[in-house]
Amino acid sequence: MDKLLKIMVFMLFPLFAYSQNGFVFKYSTSADEYPSSIIETNDSGFIVGALIGTYPLSYQALLIRLNKSGDSTRTRVIVNANGNYFLSQLLKLDDGTYLGIGGKLLPSGEEKLWLITFSDSLVILKDTSYSCGLGTIYKLRGMRDHSGQVVIYGTSTVTDSLYDPPHPFIFLVTQQSDSLNFKYFHAGTSQMVFSMLEKSDSTGYYMFLFGHYQTEMQTPSQILTLNYQLQVTSTDSIPEGLLFYLDSKNILNGELLVTGQKTYWGSNPRTDKLGILKLNSSLQLISDYFFGPDDTISWPGYNYNLGINSNNKIFYGGATNQNISTEFSTVPSNIILGCFDTSLNVIWQKYYGGDQYYGVWTVNSTTDGGVIIGTTSFDYQRQNHERDIFIIKIDSNGLITGIPQPPLNNTNKILVYPNPGFDVLYVKTQLENAVFHLYDLMGREVWNKNLIPAQNVLQIQNLNSGIYIYKIVKNSQMIECGKWIKE
Repeated sequence: MDKLLKIMVFMLFPLFAYSQNGFVFKYSTSADEYPSSIIETNDSGFIVGALIGTYPLSYQALLIRLNKSGDSTRTRVIVNANGNYFLSQLLKLDDGTYLGIGGKLLPSGEEKLWLITFSDSLVILKDTSYSCGLGTIYKLRGMRDHSGQVVIYGTSTVTDSLYDPPHPFIFLVTQQSDSLNFKYFHAGTSQMVFSMLEKSDSTGYYMFLFGHYQTEMQTPSQILTLNYQLQVTSTDSIPEGLLFYLDSKNILNGELLVTGQKTYWGSNPRTDKLGILKLNSSLQLISDYFFGPDDTISWPGYNYNLGINSNNKIFYGGATNQNISTEFSTVPSNIILGCFDTSLNVIWQKYYGGDQYYGVWTVNSTTDGGVIIGTTSFDYQRQNHERDIFIIKIDSNGLITGIPQPPLNNTNKILVYPNPGFDVLYVKTQLENAVFHLYDLMGREVWNKNLIPAQNVLQIQNLNSGIYIYKIVKNSQMIECGKWIKE
């Protein structure tokens, strides 16, 4: 065995022995589908909560069961014969079952809150609906607090009129779906709640919303502090002008993280970036970070975009090159993911995709230290107003394969796409004097190319279909490696 083959065997060993699994899963039908929530199961697999139907208003609920390798073991569509179903949040319950939080839209225009309890195998154990006097529900989320009760929160109108301003509401239930308390936070102007968080000192909740509740402030978004009786005790600004797609997490010493869209007003072309803030227990800004390409609209994950693993690594993701006027853009986009420490120092930043138009819906950390990202993909050359569900599971270094690599410097911005691909492979980089190497699974080099700081086109028609390993090397140092599949 020559030296190169020994190196490649050593490098490939983690594909089979590394404790973090990586995979890509795609769910595609003739309907429009998009994921709303992903939860890790008791056996280290995943359940994807999604919607399936016809854009823009006719949908039913979809559940997809994946094993830890990303193989689909069961799917279930839950149909409301007299209207629409949707699922927005999946939660794990103490007895090992799962709770789906969603809505049921009736032909009359009334929207009911809808809860289902189901098993690992997607068997529905309980189905409950509530009439809460709500009109159109725009956002619906849920969490469990320290007492085990379920806190359901969202944004709704009072009537089904599109001209009725929306406001936040909270609905408390037991894990058995018994109603405890309901409150509608009606104020003079509209607000939209994106996230809630239980306070680290267990004295109440924070609500993160776009708009102003009672108190006018300079910033477009606010944090409401509530006690356990759902009374608002204070209102505070969200610093730095964060707007939509807010998410939040507690970290150490009573500090918390808040994420959201940051628009640079007056920029031309328009620039939106992903913003992440660290606040102290008094909700004052400690540090911040904004990322995403300049002169481009980049948005955080629409539903959930923030995760923290057991080693206090912070993962924050979204998508670049977003189209504010349509979900069906003809311009490709990239999934963007950043990894930070608790001081918001960048550990690495990664881009994925670039071959289709991607929208990121959910980013969740996983118990093995990695991340699972729920996205939609749209290929305008073959699709018409219908998206596919595209799930990526990566390890703590941002690799789909689980192959360890040095942390990627933010300035590298290496894109290798499409993956899987066919006869052409694109490598986009800002690096100078770098070399792209491609190896088969026997460790034999089958391709190499000197890269330029631009989009590099590799014509690989003569390669057989299969799995390959790529390395990008600069000055004898490996900058990035990963798995690439030719279909």
